[in-house]
Amino acid sequence: MSTEIAAANPHAAPSDRWGHPRGLWMLLGVTVGLNFAFYGFRSFVAPYLAQTFFASLPIGEALRDANVLTAGVGALLYATHVFGGWIADNVLGEVRALRTALWLEALALALMAWPTRTVFVLALAIYVLGAGLSIPLTVLIGRNYGPDDPRRDAGYTLFYLAINLGAFVAPFVCADWIGGRFGYRYGFLAASAGVALGALLFELRGKPLEARQPPARYGGPRALPAVLLGMLALLYPTMLLLEHSQFLGAAVNLLLGLLMLYFIVSSLRRGDRVQTQRYLAMLLLFAANIAFWALSLQGATSLNFFARDYVNAPFDFSLFQSFNPLYILLFAPVMAVLWPWLDRQGRNPSTPRKFGIGLLLVALSYGVVAYAVHHLTGADGRVSWLILALCYLLQTIGELALSPIGYAMVTRLAAPDESSLAMGGWFFGIAMAYQLSGQIAAMTTTGSASGIAGYAHVYGLLFVWGLLASALYLLAAPLITKLMHGAR
Repeated sequence: MSTEIAAANPHAAPSDRWGHPRGLWMLLGVTVGLNFAFYGFRSFVAPYLAQTFFASLPIGEALRDANVLTAGVGALLYATHVFGGWIADNVLGEVRALRTALWLEALALALMAWPTRTVFVLALAIYVLGAGLSIPLTVLIGRNYGPDDPRRDAGYTLFYLAINLGAFVAPFVCADWIGGRFGYRYGFLAASAGVALGALLFELRGKPLEARQPPARYGGPRALPAVLLGMLALLYPTMLLLEHSQFLGAAVNLLLGLLMLYFIVSSLRRGDRVQTQRYLAMLLLFAANIAFWALSLQGATSLNFFARDYVNAPFDFSLFQSFNPLYILLFAPVMAVLWPWLDRQGRNPSTPRKFGIGLLLVALSYGVVAYAVHHLTGADGRVSWLILALCYLLQTIGELALSPIGYAMVTRLAAPDESSLAMGGWFFGIAMAYQLSGQIAAMTTTGSASGIAGYAHVYGLLFVWGLLASALYLLAAPLITKLMHGAR
C-alpha cells in the first residue's frame, strides 16, 4: 500500500466512537439519505411510467416498456460507476466526487416531478450520470480502517445495514404515504429531500476527510468545471440510450468488454503473477454477481407488477419493496455473527462457495413463486402475499451470503491504487444485471403465455437457470479460492 493510501486510512483509538472510527458514522448517515432516495424512487417508478407515459399502449406493451426503461435506468446508473470510479481516483478525488454526486442526484429527482416525458428523461440522464460519481462512498467506508484492522468487515456490515435502513423506510414515505395520497410525481420530491439531507450532512461533517485526501493525479481548480462540462455533453447521448434499449444493451456489453480488458492489461503491466490471478478470481466472481442480480432485480420490475395484479395482500403492493431491506435489517446481524462462528468451527464457506449459496437461494425463490401459481392460486386468480414474502426472504438470505462479502472481496483483491475503479467494476456487474433483468421482465408479458401464466413460465425458467449457475460455482469454488491467494 502506498504512503498516500495509508495516510487516508487513519486508525487512532481516540477518534473512535462506539467501537468504530467517528468518520464511519457520518458516512453511514449519508448512506441512509442516498439510499432512501434511490429505493424511494425505485419503489414506484415502473408503475408511474406505465400509467403516465405508456397508458395509451395495450396493457402488455405498457408493462413491457415500463419494465425495460426501469431496468435501463438501473443499468446506466451502475455502468456510470466505472467512469465515476476513474474520475474519483484521478480527477476530482473521492470527497469532491461524492459531494458532486449527492447534489446532482437531489436536483435530478426534483426534476422528475415535472410531468412531461422529455423533462423526465432529461432528469433520469442527470441522475444516472451524477450517481456514477457516488462510488467513493463505498471506498471511503474502508478508508476509515488500517490495512489489517479486523473491524473492516464489521464496518461494511454496518454500511449494508445503513443502505437497507434507507431502503426500508423509503417505500412507506415516497410510494405509500406521499405517492399514494398526492400522486407518484410528488414521491420524487420526497426522494430528492432524502438525498439533499445526506448532501447537507456531508457538507457539514466531511471536511476532515477532504483534509486527508491525497491529491488527484489530474486534479486542480479546473477539474470540477471540466467534469461538469463533460457530463453536460453526455446528457443527450444518455437520453438516447434510455429511450432505445437495444443501443443500451450494446453499450453495456461494450463497456463490460473494455472493463475486462483494462484489468487484464493492468495485470500484465504490473508483471505481478499473484495480482493477475487475483484479478482473474475477481472477474469470475463478478460473473456470479451478474447472474445473481439479473434474477434478484425482478423486484423492481416484474415482481412489482406481479404483486400489484396477482397477489392478495392487506397492504399496498408497493410495500413489498420494503420486505427485502426489512429482512436485511433483521438477518444481517445474524449473518455477521454466523460467519465468524463458522470460522472458529473451521466450517466457514469460502467466498466463491458463498456466491454459489446465494445463487442457489435466489433460484429457490422463483421455484416457490412458480409452484404457488400452478398449485396455490385462489378462485380470484391470485396467490397469498405470504408466497411473495417467502420469495423475498430467500432472495435476501442469498443476498447476504453474496453482496456484503463482495464489497470486502473487492477491497482485498484489487490493487490499492485501483480501489475505486475496481469497486466501480463490481457495481458495473449490477449494471449488466439490470440490463438482463429488463429482458427477463419483458418476457413475463410477451410470448405465448399471458397473464399469471406468463409469470409462472418465466419464473420456472429462472429456477432452472439459477440451479445450474449455483452448481457451477459450488463445484468451481476450490479453484477460484486458489486464485485469490489467501484473500479468502
